[in-house]
Amino acid sequence: MPKLTHEAIVQLVRNAPALVGYLLDREHRLPSSSIHISQNEFIDLNHAEYRADDVLLYGQDPRAPVRVRVVEIQLSIDPDKPDRWQLHVSGLRVRYRCPVDLVVIALDPDVAAWAARTIKAGLSEGAQRLTPDVIGPAQIPVITDPDEARRDPELAVLSLIAHGDEPGAERIAIAAIEGAQDLDTDRAAVYLDVVFARLGEAARAALEKLMQTGSYEFQSDIARNWFSKGKAEGKAEGEAKGEAKVLLQLMELRGLEIPDSIREQILGATDCAQIEVWVSRVLYAKTAAEVVES
Repeated sequence: MPKLTHEAIVQLVRNAPALVGYLLDREHRLPSSSIHISQNEFIDLNHAEYRADDVLLYGQDPRAPVRVRVVEIQLSIDPDKPDRWQLHVSGLRVRYRCPVDLVVIALDPDVAAWAARTIKAGLSEGAQRLTPDVIGPAQIPVITDPDEARRDPELAVLSLIAHGDEPGAERIAIAAIEGAQDLDTDRAAVYLDVVFARLGEAARAALEKLMQTGSYEFQSDIARNWFSKGKAEGKAEGEAKGEAKVLLQLMELRGLEIPDSIREQILGATDCAQIEVWVSRVLYAKTAAEVVES
C-alpha cells in the first residue's frame, strides 16, 4: 500500500498546507491566503519523476513568493532522491529568487534519519550543501481528542497514518473519524478509508470490539454509517477492492471524469501492485484514461 499512503499524505498537505510549518517547529498557523500550492512545478524536463510532490509558495503573491518549500513524501530509502531534491531546490531558487527549503515527510524512523543527512553537490570543500527539514514520526503528534481532530482533520488523519500500528491506535482512529464529520462527503470518505487502510490489525480489532460492545459510539452520522456498513463490506471485499475504491475517490477529488468502463476496470482489478501503479499516476494524469493506460 505504499503508493496509496504516499498519495494520501500528498492530499493531506494540499488540503492543509499550513500543517508543514506547524509540524516542523510548531509555527503559528499562517492564514491560508498566504500559502499557495503549485502542483505542476518541475525543472523544465518533460518527465513526471522530476516533479516535486508539492511546492508551497509563501506570501500574498504566488508569482513573487517570499519563501518556497519543496515538500517530498518519502516512504523508503532511495539513493536517487537526493540528486532530484537538489534539482528541485536549485531550480526553484533560480525561478523565484527567494529562499527555498526542502521538507521531507518520512513515516519510518530509519527513512527519516537517512533523509535528514546533509546532501553535498560536489567533492570540494565549498560544494553546495542541502540539509532537508524532516518530519518523522516523532514530529507528528498523537491525536486522540475528537475536538482537536475536528479543528485539524488533516493532522488527525496524518497522526493515524504515522501511529496506526502503535498501542492505543484505536483511540487515534476514533479521533480521526470524528474529525471528518464536518467535511464534505467526498473528502470525508477518502479520509475514513485511509484511516481504516492504515490502522494496524490489533488496533482495528480493538476498535471493532469497542463498537460491538457499545463502549464507544460515534457522534456523527457519517462515522456511524461508515463503520456499520462500509467497513464491514470493505473487509469482505479484500485489500485490492479497498484500494480500488480509494483510487476512484482520489481521481474524483482531482476532478477527473471517470467513464463507466474505466470505473468497472478499476473496481474489477485484483492485483494490488497494478492498482498502486495507477495510484502513482493520479497526481499528473489529465484524464482517467491516462491513469489506467497500459
